[in-house]
This record gives sequence, C-alpha cells and structure tokens, in this order.
Amino acid sequence: MNLRELARELRSFEGVTRKHPVKTVVEGLLEPLDVTFEGEVIADVGEDAAAVKVGDDILLIAADGIWGKLIDRDPWWAGYCAVLVNVNDVLAMGGRPVGLVNVLSTSDVDVCREILEGMREGAWKFSTPVLGGHTHPDTPYTAVDAAIVGVTDEEHLVLSSTAEEGDLIVFVIDLNGRPYPEYPLNWDTTTMKDPDYLRRQMEAVVEASKLVKAGKDVSNPGLVGTLAMMLEASGCLGAEVWLDSIPKPEDVDMVTWLKMYPGMGFVYAVDSERDVRAIRRVLSDARLEVSVIGEVTEDGVVKVSEGDESARVFDFREDRILGVSPR
Repeated sequence: MNLRELARELRSFEGVTRKHPVKTVVEGLLEPLDVTFEGEVIADVGEDAAAVKVGDDILLIAADGIWGKLIDRDPWWAGYCAVLVNVNDVLAMGGRPVGLVNVLSTSDVDVCREILEGMREGAWKFSTPVLGGHTHPDTPYTAVDAAIVGVTDEEHLVLSSTAEEGDLIVFVIDLNGRPYPEYPLNWDTTTMKDPDYLRRQMEAVVEASKLVKAGKDVSNPGLVGTLAMMLEASGCLGAEVWLDSIPKPEDVDMVTWLKMYPGMGFVYAVDSERDVRAIRRVLSDARLEVSVIGEVTEDGVVKVSEGDESARVFDFREDRILGVSPR
C-alpha cells in the first residue's frame, strides 16, 4: 500500500468517522447554563475528561459507551474494556482513577454475567473499584456504559488543547502485547499482566505527565486519528508524522497498527528533546517505549511521511473530526 492509499484508509477509518456526530450532541446539550456550580470548570469539550477544580483537587470526570460490535463478539472483553478505556482517559490527563459507575442494559442473563465478569476483572487489574450504577434488565438490546472519576492537580494536569507549533510528537506504547483474539484491532497489553505491574505503569504515566504540554490516550481513531483530535482541539494545528519512527510489533503491518486501540498507549506534544529524555527515564522502568514520531506544524495539515514522500491524512482547512473546540 502506497502512502496516498494509507492516508485515505486512515481518513475513512470507522474509528475516526464515528466521532463526527459529536458536534451535534455538543451543540444540543452543552449550552451555557445560568446556574452556580460547586467547582471551577477548567476543561470540558474536546478533552478526554472534564476537569473541575474542587478545593485543592482537580476532579476528572469521563464516560464511555462500548462499541456494539465489541459486545456482540465478546461480552467479557466489552466489560473489561469499559474499565480500561475510562482508566486511560484519566491517565491521559495526568490523573489517578478513583472509581467507576456503570449502566448495564440487557435481558440476556448469560451475556450479563459475562459482561460483569469482564468488568470485575478490569476493576481488579486497574485497582479501580466499580462503586455502583444502574441496570436495565428488560431491554431488547445489550449495551454497557461506564463513567469514571479521577483526581489530579495543577502540576500533573494534561489537556488536549495546549499543543503548539514546533512541539515534538511523542508516542508512548507498551509493545509487550498481542492483538486480542476476538477483536484484533485491540492491542491487548494488560490481560496477561498482574495489577502490581499495571499500577507501576499507571504511576509512571502520571509522573511523566508533568513533562508534557498536551496529550491524549490513543483510542478508537488509532494513533494518527487520536493525534489529529489533539491538534484539532489545539486550534486546528497540523503535523508531520514520520512513519519510519513509529515503533510497532514485527508481526503487525503498519496500516493495521495505526488503527489499533492499545491497552496502554498515549500521544503527547512535548516541548524539547530534553523533556523527551526525561520522559523516557520516567517510563523506562515501566517497560513503556517512548519515541519521537513527528512535529507539530501551523498549517492545519496532518500528513504522514516516509523518506522523501508524504501524503495528507487530514486538512483542517476543510476537514473536521469532532468539530468542537474546548470552551
């Protein structure tokens, strides 16, 4: 596959196009309200979690619904991922997870049991308790959704909306994993590791957050799609992504790898090589790879390059992913 074909494949990837309706939801729901709030809202739309300052703490509040395709193929994995994706949203913003609540909708007792077993395993793995939720026992469909609260402070808080021209693009990834058997676009790095190991990785990510300017966890849009969401939130900036610099498993081709949702993966904007070296020192003991894979540009064009060739994936003069900006 040549670069233009690869760029076209990434631009039309379902993990990206499913983000487009977000703009309609935001416009219909998040109109300013003339009410007094308990905390100070620091960040909301366009971030992995809302950030609200309450006293000396910053609460991180996020929610995720699990893709129906995932539930149909493997209900256990859907329950597990309901925890994993929420935990990663909190980690991406420099926070530690406090607890989850869920909404489980199904009339199938066996499927319900599988989802709950997966969620219980995820809660144990990531040291994040499920504290309650709501059950719909008579729905004609099956769905699992979860919301999380995490906590951070001003020193560790990472936003998606603060990248700048000239920043280095840093990819942090755990390469010790496998494509999940029932859903090979998920790069599973956590089911085979114990909670102590994962806690060390989580703590290392939080510590490294002090050294980054902007960031997101790599999610359904894949590496380039997630990077583009960060750049869109930062004022529709562009980037050049150097494919030759992206670490990947030997047995996964590049197109598939760029679409994968990793169990532990983040993309950051970082100010300098000095900061990259410091991040690498923090994350090396946690067995996380740290690679500079590109640079932020001001032209609004997100492109991939290989050698002397390059191809446009997104052009924010024309394209949108979320189509919303942080308030």
